[in-house]
Amino acid sequence: MKILLVDDHYLIGKSLELTLNKYESVKDFKHLIDPSLTLETVQTYQPSIVLMDIHMGDYNGLELAEQLIKNFSSKIIFLSGFNLMEYHERAQAIGAYGFFSKNLPIEQLMTQLEKVHFDNAFVFPKKNEQERLYRSLSPREKEILQLLAQGIKQTAIADELAISDRTVRNHIYGINEKLETTSALTSVVKAIELGIVRVKLQ
Repeated sequence: MKILLVDDHYLIGKSLELTLNKYESVKDFKHLIDPSLTLETVQTYQPSIVLMDIHMGDYNGLELAEQLIKNFSSKIIFLSGFNLMEYHERAQAIGAYGFFSKNLPIEQLMTQLEKVHFDNAFVFPKKNEQERLYRSLSPREKEILQLLAQGIKQTAIADELAISDRTVRNHIYGINEKLETTSALTSVVKAIELGIVRVKLQ
């Protein structure tokens, strides 16, 4: 398989190039660090698989991938450090073949790439843990988490929702219990990682 990685991080690209080229199933690997050249590079290089990052400066990998899927036959797989449920859903909706975390061990990455390439399989993360935690939170707790994720202070949240500071603290305590965290900050980080709250796409 010919693999094109679109990622604006040089070290990630170099690391994958050195590692993946050792596998027999990888015929060629190319790293594109400038996402503005994605369409013309895919047209000339004609990769069987495009590994696409999501956050690349002014470029959104989801939007780039959508253009590729409409115009080329390469299979699109997202490789991102932001393992969010909303990204998984968007990737599936536009017709991508997979969504892999950048924390994935290289052996697992190769196994998944081969599944996509040779078996035409769709490989996306399981949602069991995300769905369990998402459902455990009340609508009010999700609302407060979203506001915390936007950097709004607890007193301002109380004013916006017309509830007392103490009620906000109680909700945060409940959120921490359900997410098994120890502070509002760690709850927000975990909620973002799990896709429970939304972050603005770059």
